[in-house]
Amino acid sequence: MTPHNESCRWRIAIAAALLLLMAPTVHGEPPAVLDALFAGERLTIERDALIARAELPPDQDFRVVEVDRDAHTSHHVVAIRRREQPHRHDRHDLLVVLLRGYGSMLLGDEERPLGVGSILYVPRGTPHAFRNTSAQPAVAYAVYTPPFDGTDRTPID
Repeated sequence: MTPHNESCRWRIAIAAALLLLMAPTVHGEPPAVLDALFAGERLTIERDALIARAELPPDQDFRVVEVDRDAHTSHHVVAIRRREQPHRHDRHDLLVVLLRGYGSMLLGDEERPLGVGSILYVPRGTPHAFRNTSAQPAVAYAVYTPPFDGTDRTPID
């Protein structure tokens, strides 16, 4: 399998799983969860508990919490009170699902509205930034490939 096909395969699989995570819970049905295998161990977190991992204290505007990682991806919960500075990741592709809140996302040279359940794919090198317009901090689930190293974030003016 070529690296491009493998990259497409993981994006499709993650997007499908995240769509299930966003499905509304109906009385009597199981809750929406993140269910994943990391290093051979199963991790299951209910959606509300996943969102709670990134709760912001009143004096904090932005928070990233790593959920887990494997050899190919790292998984994070991100909370944003107002907006993030436009930036790009030169060595990482990014898949984002909005779990709570709403706002708009600059992706490339266009800004578009987003609501809960929106799924974004941000190819490496693409300028992007989220602006929260909801009353509470917005929370997203973010998957980087390769695993995020903490240094690949270049601000854009």
